[in-house]
Formats: sequence, C-alpha cells, structure tokens
Amino acid sequence: MALAAVAADAAPNRFESGVFAELNRFRSDPAAYTDYLRDYRPRFEGKLLVSDDDSEIDIMTREGVAAVDEAIRDLRREKPLPELTWSETLARAAADHVAAQSRSGAVGHYTGGRGPGERVKARGGGPYVNEVITYGHHSPAGVVDQLLIDDGVPDRGHRHSLLRPTHRYAGVGCGTHKVHRTMCVILMSQTPDGAPPPPPKR
Repeated sequence: MALAAVAADAAPNRFESGVFAELNRFRSDPAAYTDYLRDYRPRFEGKLLVSDDDSEIDIMTREGVAAVDEAIRDLRREKPLPELTWSETLARAAADHVAAQSRSGAVGHYTGGRGPGERVKARGGGPYVNEVITYGHHSPAGVVDQLLIDDGVPDRGHRHSLLRPTHRYAGVGCGTHKVHRTMCVILMSQTPDGAPPPPPKR
C-alpha cells in the first residue's frame, strides 16, 4: 500500500484509516492479536528483522525475537478494550508533526520545541494527550506491531499506551520521512480534543 505525504489539514488517507482500523482490531481482542505477532518469529536472522515486502527495508532490532515473545506473553493476559473514536483535532495535530519531520528528517516528539500537548492546543484542543510514533513501516499492521513489540524500549511505554483503557479517542497522521522513508504519529486521549477528562463519578 502506497504511503502518501500528508497535509496538516487533509482528511485521513487510506493508510491512516488503515492504522486506525488496525488499532481497533487490536483493542477488540488483544489476546487474539498475538496470532499476528507470531508471524514475526521466522523472519528473524539473529537480531535482523528481514522484510517480507520489497517496499520495506530490513530492520536491525536491539532485542531480536525475545521482544516479540515477551509481547505475546504480555498480551495473552489482556482483556478486550473500548473501541477508539476518530478525533479530527488529534489527527490534525498528528499531521502537523508529520509535516514538520517530513521536511527536517528529525525524530521524536518535539517540533520546534513544542511537544504533543502544545501541538494539540495549537489546534484548539487541550494538553491531556498521549502520543506514540513509528518510523519505517509501510503497512498499518506493521505500525501497530512495532508499537506492541516495542523493541529497545525498557518500560514498553508504547505497548502500555495502546493498552490504556481510558483512551477513547485517537487521531492518526502518516507520511514520508527523509531518513526512515515513512512515519506515523498517533495521538490518543480520554476526550475528543485533549480537554481535561471529566471528574470520576462518586
């Protein structure tokens, strides 16, 4: 599937819609999703993850198949999670970050000194958001799988973010990257626009 560069105000393209659908497929049954993660095991040559698609590159991982096996064990214990609802505000803030890093080749969560919360506020929302980013994957499943396996991230923060039950809304922005070819930004929140969540019911 081709991955087109995204404009900051564009409607979700096919790839972004695919990533969003894949997120909800995972959240609908995390334990069953481990069947897809098992497909990675035979693709490892040591710590090298060999591409199964000519449009992708081989990836030198830090942990090899051990991170995949840990993700499988972790997700087997998880119960279904609430489905995410698309947020245009979050998607635009994600697209802003993609647009900036597509030009600069930078990585990470900051654009011109602004983090995820500041970017959402610039789009009229609030700062109560959680952001995850992937680089170098050319399929929606590859984006979600990378976040779940979370190779080289000691606290598995990306995996835990996707498993957070309080997340109810998400926006996705994907596009080209001059170093890693592709990138995807996913912003999630308990509210549609990152506003403060309502107080707990007594």
